[in-house]
Amino acid sequence: MKKLSVLLASVLCAIAGNAQTNNDTAQHVTLDTITVTPPVYRASATRVWDIKNTRVALKFNWIEKTADVREWVKLHPYFYATDTLVMDAKSMRIDSVMLVEKKGSSKLNYTYEKDQLKIRFGKEYKASDSVEIYLKYTAMPYATQTGGSGAITDDRGLYFINTDYKVPHKPAEIWTQGESESNSHWMITIDKPNTRTTSQIELTVPDSMTTLSNGAMIKQIKEKNGMRTDIWRMDMPIQVYVAMFAIGKYSVVKDHWNKKEVNYYVEPEFAPYARLMFDHTPEMMEYFSKRTGVPFPWNKYDQVVARDYVSGAMENTTAALFGEFMNQNARQIADMNAGAGSNTEDVVSHELFHEWFGDYVTCESWSNITVNESFANYGEQLWRAHKYGKASGDELAYSDLQGYIGSAQLVDPQLVRFYYENREDVFDAISYNKGGATLRYMNTIMGDAAFDKSMNIYLTKNALHSAEAQNWRLAVEEATGQDWNWFFNEWYYHAGHPVLKVVYNYNDTTQKLTVTVTQTQTEAKAADSNFAYQLPLKAAIIYNNEKTIVNWNITKKKETFVYDYKNGQKPTIIPDCEHVLPGEVKDTKKQPQWLEQFVHSDDYVSKRLAITAAGKSTSDSASQAIIDLALNDPLASIRRNALAQLEKIQSEKYHRRWVDKVIAMTLNDNNNEVRATAFSVLGEWKTAAAKQNMIKVLHDSSYSVAGNALTALDKIDKDTAYILAKSLIATDPKSTLDGAVWRIVCKKGADDDIALIEKKAPYVMGTSKFSFAFSMNSYLKYVKSETSFKRAVDVYATMIATESMKYKTTLAGFLFQVAGEQKEKTKMDNKDEAAAAQKKMDIVKGILQKIVDDEKDTESKKDYKKMMKDTFE
Repeated sequence: MKKLSVLLASVLCAIAGNAQTNNDTAQHVTLDTITVTPPVYRASATRVWDIKNTRVALKFNWIEKTADVREWVKLHPYFYATDTLVMDAKSMRIDSVMLVEKKGSSKLNYTYEKDQLKIRFGKEYKASDSVEIYLKYTAMPYATQTGGSGAITDDRGLYFINTDYKVPHKPAEIWTQGESESNSHWMITIDKPNTRTTSQIELTVPDSMTTLSNGAMIKQIKEKNGMRTDIWRMDMPIQVYVAMFAIGKYSVVKDHWNKKEVNYYVEPEFAPYARLMFDHTPEMMEYFSKRTGVPFPWNKYDQVVARDYVSGAMENTTAALFGEFMNQNARQIADMNAGAGSNTEDVVSHELFHEWFGDYVTCESWSNITVNESFANYGEQLWRAHKYGKASGDELAYSDLQGYIGSAQLVDPQLVRFYYENREDVFDAISYNKGGATLRYMNTIMGDAAFDKSMNIYLTKNALHSAEAQNWRLAVEEATGQDWNWFFNEWYYHAGHPVLKVVYNYNDTTQKLTVTVTQTQTEAKAADSNFAYQLPLKAAIIYNNEKTIVNWNITKKKETFVYDYKNGQKPTIIPDCEHVLPGEVKDTKKQPQWLEQFVHSDDYVSKRLAITAAGKSTSDSASQAIIDLALNDPLASIRRNALAQLEKIQSEKYHRRWVDKVIAMTLNDNNNEVRATAFSVLGEWKTAAAKQNMIKVLHDSSYSVAGNALTALDKIDKDTAYILAKSLIATDPKSTLDGAVWRIVCKKGADDDIALIEKKAPYVMGTSKFSFAFSMNSYLKYVKSETSFKRAVDVYATMIATESMKYKTTLAGFLFQVAGEQKEKTKMDNKDEAAAAQKKMDIVKGILQKIVDDEKDTESKKDYKKMMKDTFE
């Protein structure tokens, strides 16, 4: 079905093309019927039943990727009497449904269709009645097509990873992912965010395996044939989408906070680094407990790393699950921490803050998911600022805001969305980034004490229950004694965001500066048409070394502020000097004023904005002064940003101006990420004078420094870079260095290097396969030997065949690109080269056809067939 706007355009074209102006001729035009699908209001799920306890016992069929399950559910009608129970049960074979009573169990009538189990009791039960049912079934998560979203790429619910042991060097694991409504692939339940239950999860596994689940392990039972049953009990009610378990050969590294266990479940290889991987977790627990006034509310907190995980991480109550990007050694972690804070640490703080916001209090519906995700997003920034200083928190906040602004160019709906096409759509930069920016703005307006009190009220009043944005508003109003409807109407229930254009008019005659601030968002977003935001902001006024903070209370589409010169000195203005507006500021300052801003600012964002402005006009003396200052700034992030601007400069005149400083930074800067960025600049500039520095650091303790140096060397001396890259393979490089090594080796296209590729490929896992696949594409493009080409394609095919659904189609797409390149070469005038390309294309075609034939996923097979047709026909 086409969108309404497209259909209307077609209709108008038909009218314009067919309508006659000649009154003597009557023409009848038959138009296509326009089908308009009205938006669906996404109400909170109706509470027909209230589940009190769920007991699930699972035995796994590792080869078949199924589970034999027995389940006992205790529940009662929520309020109204009913004789029917509808539960979610996706991709299952139902064997038995029984009513459990003191006098014994009896079979119940049921129907099972469209992934729902409908049970009829034959009598009505009232809210005061307690009912227990017993269910026996087989969970078959791989039996049907799956969906997913950008945030959660698959919704199978229960995952069997390499449980047939076909992939060498990869552990066998079983784990779950419940959000949004996927746990009903292995547990029959009412799979909605406003459903809570206590639980007991019983896992029968090989005795060599370790298990993890919610709550506490209360018992282990030795079974026959080398099996064991672990029983986990969660005594506090949790939302069903955070029920979890993970099974694998994990090492458990123990830690603690306030007499509560804090454990890290990792592969044995990474046990020595587990505390670094999840660094500061107990300290985070202490900080968040103090900020919210609610001590960590659960009995323990475990963190586990899973292979082939379908998202970044998941805040399962008491047992957060993380993707394999967390698997790092000490050198990799040191690189991540080269800045103030790291990406992995941000993920740890994000999931931990969810234990309060998302688990202790949960969004009532997916329309209100932002009350979960906004706090987790803002929690990252709060932790950064607390642990590493304000600049680090500001840097993350700025980055998050830019992520939202970028996505808003495509779609910019309300934070609270009662109308959406698919529930997975709400897991986006609106709910996360804009939500976090909105909380940051609110925190700044009301102050830390009021914000912390608001969080405390929200958490304590809604503890172990569902809540929505209105509950958060009421908590804020109770804490502050003020009405906040105006704020929530603007930021939670209104689409779009403000765009402020700031224009300066200096009048030397009157010795006055007139600043005009115009809300221009109507020019970009129809949703904001004629809407004027109420924006309490602060601005900085700078006169020489004097800096004053003033209030800007913007309430109209256009506001004007007038400031006098002082002793002939023109003032410089920093709009929104706290940089908390969840929107855009289009600042029209000239370069001298940007220099004043940089000189008289001590915060990250003010300096960052000045550097960006300088990068647009490097010929200006004020811009050059900004870059000079930035290269020597105490903040490493500012030095990196200055280098990033230099990297864009193509003029050799300006290369010569800064080259000595950049070379010195490669060796002398105290921050590895700054050193790495400096090498990138020198590589882009092709600075031969830095060649020895590049070679010198190839065994640096920092993979980022060594990797960027090797990449830079390749731009200056490809042959030397190739020789050194091959020699580095024996050192088992990681991260940036690993990517650089294989990019350079594969680009050479040497026939004999296929042996190195074959040796490396079985150890490439997870997202690392993407960079390795890009390198493989280079090798297949340049290698001459048909034999080496065939061996490389076989390596590619094995990578695809042994990959999970998450990456398989993407990798196959890369191989189709190889076929396309060879197809183009068949058109070459050189007959020998064209013939060689034809043979190579035939090799790829044969491998791809086998991939298509072996594919079991319907949608993937359909995509493959289309690509085969487009590529080879």
